[in-house]
Amino acid sequence: MLEQIIEKTDQLENLLISIRRYLHQNPELSSREVNTAKYIHKKLFEAGLESGIIETSEGPAVIGYLKIDENKETLAFRADMDALPLMDSKVKTYSSRNTGVMHACGHDFNMTCVLGAALVLAAIKEQLDINIKFIFQPSEESSIGGSEALIQKKVMDGVDAIWTIHALPSLPAGKIGIRYGPITSATDTFNITVKGKAGHSARPNRAVDAIFIANQIINCLYSSISRSIDPLSPFVISIGKIHAGTAANIIADNCKMEGTARTFEPNIRENLHDLIKQRAYTIAQAYNARVDIKWDLGPPPVINDRVLAYLTQKTAAFLVGEDNVVKIQKPSMGAEDFSRYLKYAPGMLVRIGTGGEDTSYPLHSPLFDVDEKAILIAVKLLAGTCMSFQKNVCESRDYIKNFSITSFND
Repeated sequence: MLEQIIEKTDQLENLLISIRRYLHQNPELSSREVNTAKYIHKKLFEAGLESGIIETSEGPAVIGYLKIDENKETLAFRADMDALPLMDSKVKTYSSRNTGVMHACGHDFNMTCVLGAALVLAAIKEQLDINIKFIFQPSEESSIGGSEALIQKKVMDGVDAIWTIHALPSLPAGKIGIRYGPITSATDTFNITVKGKAGHSARPNRAVDAIFIANQIINCLYSSISRSIDPLSPFVISIGKIHAGTAANIIADNCKMEGTARTFEPNIRENLHDLIKQRAYTIAQAYNARVDIKWDLGPPPVINDRVLAYLTQKTAAFLVGEDNVVKIQKPSMGAEDFSRYLKYAPGMLVRIGTGGEDTSYPLHSPLFDVDEKAILIAVKLLAGTCMSFQKNVCESRDYIKNFSITSFND
């Protein structure tokens, strides 16, 4: 059966490359994926799949279905559709046509591969004994995240297991990255506003310098907090934005900072929030200032289910050979709102190598691109994993029946 998937996928190579290039040329920002959704919906419809566009609070989504038997298990494959506010600097025939908007994180690649898996599985529908749901999600790059909006639309109802993929330019095309346990971090955004007292720059003793106090807070966040957290528990605090002041000779009375806190463990996540608040308040008080702190809780960590990881690894080894299956040793401190789906079903995020001679620029780079040989590999992996799940359906069914959140422990 895997041999048939390989054959069907190879027949679609030119089509899939043209789809990926179209999507790369026509990127849309988070919550604005209107034309992207219409394009995906059209391709699913042309392949004979049931599909629909769902309006959510975070933008339009597309859901495709291969319904075999409502009494059978349902697997889901998810792709994210949004692009980034970034100028495409590549000189390619398929470079972005939308000024200042670019698929610099590979979501065009993700969509193409999940769509390709849908086309392949639709072509062998008579051999399926499980249901498949294809989820094309908006707003993965936004702070709120489109996954939560889709969950509110009941997209995970009846889903027994879910997969997603992500391009990895540091891994050569032809290789597949597998990680057991945590693979991305929880990422929360915080805003700290220091409120001081304005004054003349010649008389700092008569003012309360908000910029100076903010600097002390940043130094503390970058240094001393590490002395209060277990060094074996990874975390990262970064300040990415500062706004203060109106003139060179005026001591600022307000300084606003925005940053992120990235963690894996729930207790470390909570402790880090408390520590940042405590240290910011203490430092501000020491200089007769006040602080306001606001938190925006982002997605929790993605923790790959071990059983699904094993199934995916075995399928990958068949497709590309064991030497080309890379066991990822360390998780990423990046975030992925795919994690929110994992509250409802076991899941698996797979890294697909997309690096090549001119496609090894990092994610979010204006030169980002993918080696298109990786498309066929990812399509075969998704469709093949589906069939592997079906082949082992008895074991899979028993596993899913007994699945619980405790399965997430690394």
